[in-house]
Amino acid sequence: MIEKTKQIYSCVIVEDDDASRLILENYISRLDFLKLEASLKSGKEGFNFLVNNPDVDILLLDINMPEMSGIEIMKSVPRLPATILITTESGYAVEAFDLKALDYLVKPVQFERFTKAIHRAVDGIYFEKKSDYGSAEDRKEIYIKSNSKFYKLAYQDIYFVEALADYVLVHTENTRYIVYSTMKAVEEKLKGNTFLRVHRSYIINLRKIQFIEGNTLIINSKHVPISKTYQDVLYSSLNFL
Repeated sequence: MIEKTKQIYSCVIVEDDDASRLILENYISRLDFLKLEASLKSGKEGFNFLVNNPDVDILLLDINMPEMSGIEIMKSVPRLPATILITTESGYAVEAFDLKALDYLVKPVQFERFTKAIHRAVDGIYFEKKSDYGSAEDRKEIYIKSNSKFYKLAYQDIYFVEALADYVLVHTENTRYIVYSTMKAVEEKLKGNTFLRVHRSYIINLRKIQFIEGNTLIINSKHVPISKTYQDVLYSSLNFL
């Protein structure tokens, strides 16, 4: 662990309870390999910060918050850091781990238990960064199988993905690729690369939006609907004047 803790790992706290937030801030200050980037008191603040700062290493996230819960944040942030959940209850454990939470701490959080969770996070981050090829989220391209051939596509060349029964359509500027996959699998593969789900049948590249009109996005002159379920998450991800 000595070599791993020579590095500095950035942390963000999202916790609406003042006392709990101060305790976590204190615990972070006692570990010299951690750097507190932000300590936020609402889910919406946390969501906005994480969307605009995708390189955070460790997230300490309260589950029960007004406006936007920790679970909603985990489902909505395109690239999720190593996430340690903080809660007063244990009833969310199954859902939390389904969403790939790294650990689950029950309040009042004890320093020894906190440290154990942090070291677990550091282990995962260290070995991920040490990997020569990196994780799926660090890659710049993806191979897709269409018509018995594998095509290499740069993420930046993908405009949006559309559901089509048991298949998906991957749209680039001039081509559509029919791929045998599910939207859930595609969403997982594209995490962390400016892609966002805006409808049960559409995942878009945020950088390819031309304009928004009502509940419709225009991407490459094509109309993509925005559902109410994903509307708030989309708008929170965009920089409006």
